[in-house]
Amino acid sequence: MKPQIKITQLEWDLIERYLDHNKASDKTLLLNEELTQIPNVDAKIAHIKKVREQIEDRIRQSKIKEFHEHISVDKNDTKVNILSTEKMKPKLLWYAIAAALVVSFGVLWMFQSRNSPEKIFASHFEADPGLRTVMGASNEYDFYEGMVVYKRQEYKEAINWWQKLLPEKAENDTLNYFLGVAYLAEGNAEKSLEYLEPATKFNDGIFIEDAAHYTALAKIKLGKIEEAKHLLKAHPSERNNKLLNALKE
Repeated sequence: MKPQIKITQLEWDLIERYLDHNKASDKTLLLNEELTQIPNVDAKIAHIKKVREQIEDRIRQSKIKEFHEHISVDKNDTKVNILSTEKMKPKLLWYAIAAALVVSFGVLWMFQSRNSPEKIFASHFEADPGLRTVMGASNEYDFYEGMVVYKRQEYKEAINWWQKLLPEKAENDTLNYFLGVAYLAEGNAEKSLEYLEPATKFNDGIFIEDAAHYTALAKIKLGKIEEAKHLLKAHPSERNNKLLNALKE
């Protein structure tokens, strides 16, 4: 037996958005970049394609049932056709019920998840572009080495570089901010909050609004919607207001 493929809700949404974009566009290219970060992505795409095909097949079966119900019966084969129809009714009925349930649950799921935390996170999260990687003093070497790999989206390696600096710079707002964003980009929302909270780390600093934005996103990913709303209201900015409006819809 083949092992079951585990696909998170976020991965499922990204792959479905990718499958629904057939034209080469900036949005498709962005989706392609996001897909490269999903482990075992080819197998997951194939699995989701198969599921979609099965749903479409069940819908076709339902349409076939409707078609057969309207076919006229040949007088010479009345007995045979009646018997065949009686034998087929339970199976066709099962297909019709299955198709109806698939469609109903599909519509319900799409309606309920249109503004789900996963979808809101996926549509609003974009890692901070990072700082200019111009080497300064020798004691900044580890930080800027981490920034180089961070800008290549190698977040785990960036985290390794920056973790070295924590013992001496535990309260440094720049270090805490980028560690928090890097962990969130890696998908670890709980860990990211260790560096993005408390917000007092960023009081009167250049990262205060951006730190609030990523903290809110981490809370959204964890399902803490009311906490995210409160934080966004306390730190208004163009993109924080946009994220807050998405939570209200």
